[in-house]
Order: sequence, then C-alpha cells, then structure tokens
Amino acid sequence: MPLDLLGKIMALMCAVVWAGAVILFKLAGDRIRPLALNLYKTALTVTILFPLLLLLKIPLIPAGMPGKYWLAVMASGILGIAVSDTLFFACLNRLGAGMTAIVDALYAPFVMTATWLFLLQKPRLEQVGGALLVIAAVLTVAYRKSGSPLPTRRVISGIIFGVAAMAIMAVSIVLMQPVLNGASVFWVTELRMLAALAVLLVMFAWQKERRQMLAPLWQKGSRHYAFWGALLGNLISMTLWVGAFKFTSVNSAAVLNQTNTVFVVVMASVFLKETFTRRRLLATALAVAGSLLVLLG
Repeated sequence: MPLDLLGKIMALMCAVVWAGAVILFKLAGDRIRPLALNLYKTALTVTILFPLLLLLKIPLIPAGMPGKYWLAVMASGILGIAVSDTLFFACLNRLGAGMTAIVDALYAPFVMTATWLFLLQKPRLEQVGGALLVIAAVLTVAYRKSGSPLPTRRVISGIIFGVAAMAIMAVSIVLMQPVLNGASVFWVTELRMLAALAVLLVMFAWQKERRQMLAPLWQKGSRHYAFWGALLGNLISMTLWVGAFKFTSVNSAAVLNQTNTVFVVVMASVFLKETFTRRRLLATALAVAGSLLVLLG
C-alpha cells in the first residue's frame, strides 16, 4: 500500500475514532473536572504506550536525534495536551459535544495562521474566505435566542475555551511537524505524553481540592467512560493522527481529520440526545465548508 494512501486512511480513521472518544469524554466530563480528566487520560496513555515501545523495540533515546527536536516534541506535548486538552474539556462540559465540534472547526484556520506566522506560508484568498466561513459557523452557534437551554454566559465561556484550545493546538502541530520525518510515530506520541504528564502533575499539585477532583474516577460509570475515552482518544486516535501527518501531506491529513465535525455532531444527536436544529445543521455545513476551503486552498 502506498504510504500516502496509508496516511489518508489513518487520518479518516482518526476522525471516526476521535468522534467516539468525544462522546465518551462528554459523559465522563459530566462528573469529572477538566484537569482531572486530562491527567487521568494522559497518565493512562503513557502507562499503556511505554511497554508497547519496548515490545516493538523502539529506542527510548533515538540515536542522533538533535536536542532541538526533543525540545520541539516536548513543547508540542505541553501545549497540545496539557494546556489545549484541558481547555477542550472545559469547552466540552459547557457546550456539549455537537457545539464543541463546530467550535473545533477553528482548528483549520488556526493551523493556516500558525504556518503563516512560523513557516512563512502566506494564505491564499480562498483560504481566508474559508476561515471567515468557519468564524461564521461559530457565531451561528453562539447566537442565543430567548429561552435557549444553555445560559449565554456558559456558551460564551465555552466558546472562549474552545477557541483558545484550537489556537494552542495549531501551534503544537507546527512545532511537531519537522520532527516526524525522522522519528517513530510511537516515540513522538510517548514523548509528547510524558512532557504533558509532567506539567499536568504540577498543575494538579497546585489544586486545593485534589481528592474531590479525583473522587469521580472511582465511580463505575465515570471511570469506564474516562477509560474508554482515553483509550480511543489518546492512544488510538493520537497515534493515527501523528501517523497521518507522517505518511501524507499536512493538508490531506488535516482535511480528513476535519470530517470529525460531522461525525461528532451526528453521534451527539444519536448517543447524547442533543437537539439537532436547523441552525446547528447550518453551522455544521459552514464549518465543514470553511475548513475544506482553508485546507484545500
């Protein structure tokens, strides 16, 4: 199988698996706070992935790997996992899975902006138009009618958390990209996780209500949702995500990743019974169309 095709398949599989993980994380997040949930899923992934590296005989300290690449991967993990994922869970708790998926479509415009600022790749006119469509999608879900089930303040704070999460994630992708050509996908994933875990432990140590934050993890339902969400969202989806960027072009991988918006919105309606209104349908269409314009432009 050509590596480019393998990368595209991995990107599409990543979108489906991540959509399932989002549903599970939403169910877990109903009781588990964002920081505790992020700490749990990151620690679990590190624990599972470490023996896998040994089994596959992937060196923990790759020979000839420049120090700047180590720093780039660790910085990518701290930003993309410790910070961005915590903000993502906060957004998910406030908005629900369907609305969060639409806000997350800002991922594509932010990647475009990050590559422009850091890699000096100037965006084209159609990419700018696509970014405006995604912004229109976010504004569509942000508009509140009187009598809406979610309070306006809750929606605004959720959107702010989601926007920040996607902006930080975009920077983490740009940092990681130069390392992938000469490094194992599993090694990159594990190092990102370890760096994120170290920072999450420090963040958690500063919390006053640590026991209360971890208490829901001992409850059967919450623990199971968190476990399977971590397995799908961090171990499987993350590995597919990194592999897609390794084996195919950044744009191809990002386009197929972005289909998770549709998968999440549909799954949220089916499994979480979230209302699928015409306005949400319009926002989803704008988000997907805008993302495709950004990534294919």
